[in-house]
Formats: sequence, structure tokens, C-alpha cells
Amino acid sequence: MSEEQNQEIGQTLQDARIEKGWSLDDIQQMTKIQKRYLQAIENGQFDQLPGKFYERAFVRQYAGAVGLDADEIVKNFDTGAPEQPVVDTADLEAARVDSDNITRTGMHRETETPVEKTRQVMPKVLIAVAAVVAIGIIWALVSAVSGTSKSESNNSSVAVSSSKVESSESSSEASSSSSSEKASSKSSSSEKKSSQVSLGEGTVSGQSVSYDKVKLPNKTETMKLSTTSDAWLQVTDNNGTALYQGTVSQANPVDVQIPEAATSIHLQIGDATPLKVELGGKNVPLKNNGATVWNAYMQFQR
Repeated sequence: MSEEQNQEIGQTLQDARIEKGWSLDDIQQMTKIQKRYLQAIENGQFDQLPGKFYERAFVRQYAGAVGLDADEIVKNFDTGAPEQPVVDTADLEAARVDSDNITRTGMHRETETPVEKTRQVMPKVLIAVAAVVAIGIIWALVSAVSGTSKSESNNSSVAVSSSKVESSESSSEASSSSSSEKASSKSSSSEKKSSQVSLGEGTVSGQSVSYDKVKLPNKTETMKLSTTSDAWLQVTDNNGTALYQGTVSQANPVDVQIPEAATSIHLQIGDATPLKVELGGKNVPLKNNGATVWNAYMQFQR
């Protein structure tokens, strides 16, 4: 799209806003689009927007807010972004514009590559192998204990005095009590470990970071979002359900509830630099290395 078309779109939207007596702050409140992006649209500086897809989405939202025909604006002034979502350098996913002229992004996931599918299946394979090894060790221990018990039984076939019998019973009770305490201690330790969150290592690829081995307890978990300046983002689960969409500000941090049934989440971030993400009290490094538009994927193991 030419610079002249950019200027014409911006001027049309600005004239409609001024005619209604509204400020950019008013438009920001209605559309939830950051003021600096609205200013860039009015100035025809579309290169200041997060990505190509957002040119069409933001223009459509702005037009709807000021009472213009959003479809007519997009038809007359083609922004160069296709109606259907594309995967560009920002790794943006599918999107739609609802009747209220609000852009809903990230409603569909892109087709997974063979490498990604293998990476998802590998943890399950490792868990299955570990389970088989554990069963083998337990069987060997039980067999050894059973053999030892039979041998001791054969060697003690002679009669024993009542005092020895009482001593044996006392020893058995003490051993049983000690075993019960150890089992209780191990169970308590196991439950404590299962309630903790473990992120694993994050892998950076393109404009995204992936955590494929995030361990979560079998319950609803809270993800805390905070920032030193306004940051737009959307959080969706593995079913494409939007768990949160909006702008996080310094004065209004956000708590996002991750359902127990969720096996993964995806964060689409419009300004990753000031954003801080915490999951189960653990800081989640975004590893964006100064990039503004960023994606974060988390695969859960419960």
C-alpha cells in the first residue's frame, strides 16, 4: 500500500473522530487499541503497528468506533493484509472481527510441524519407559525379599521360647511403626513436590519462546501478569478459548486462571519488553531479547 493511501485512510478516520468531538483517549477507551497506534494510523504511519495483520484489524476497529462502515473502509482502502490470517514473522495466528468490531486473534492454531509433534510425544515416551523400569525394579526387590523370607523361615523351624516369641512380636511392631512413618513421610514429600511448578528450559525460535515441559499440579493455577508500561496481549488455551484479552497496565496487573483441564496455553504479546509473567510463583523468562511483538507457548505435564 502506498504512502498516499496510508495518509488518506488516516485523514478519513481522524475527520470522523473530530466530527464527533472525541479525543484519541476516547477512541483508545472504546477500542482498547493503544493511543500510540491510533496516532500512527491517523498519521498514515502503518509501519509503526505491531504487524501487517494489525493494519486491517486496527483500521476496522477504529472505523467501527467512529461510526464509519468498516467493510467499506477496508474495501476502498486495501491495507495490503489478507482477509484470512497469515503466519508472518510475528507468528500471528488466526483471527476474526466480531459484530462489535473488536478484533479476536488467536482463535485457531497453525498446523504443527513433524518436529513439534515429535517434541510433544517424546515426554510421554520417556514417562512410559521410566514406568516400565520402575516396575522392573519393584518386581526384583519383591522377589529378593520373598526369597530371603523363605530362607529365614526354613532356618527357624526349631521351637523357640515364649520370651523369644514376645521379643519377635515387639520387634515386628516397631518395624511396622517405623515403615508406616517412613511411608507417611515419603507421601507428604511427594504431595509437596506435586504441588510445585517446574518450568524446564525455554527454547527460542523466530519470534517465540516455547516451554515444552512445564510441570503443573492437578488444579487450577494462577498466572500473574504485570508491567511497567501498557502492554497488550491475549492468552488462549489448547482449545482456542481466550482466557484473557486486553491491555495490562502498571496500575492494573492481571491474574489469569489456567483451568485444570488445560494442556497448553499460548500468549500473543503486543509489547513484550515491559511485561513480567509469573506462573505458580515462578518467573517465566520471555527471552524476547528486545523484540516487541512476541509469542510464548507452554506445554503442561500434570
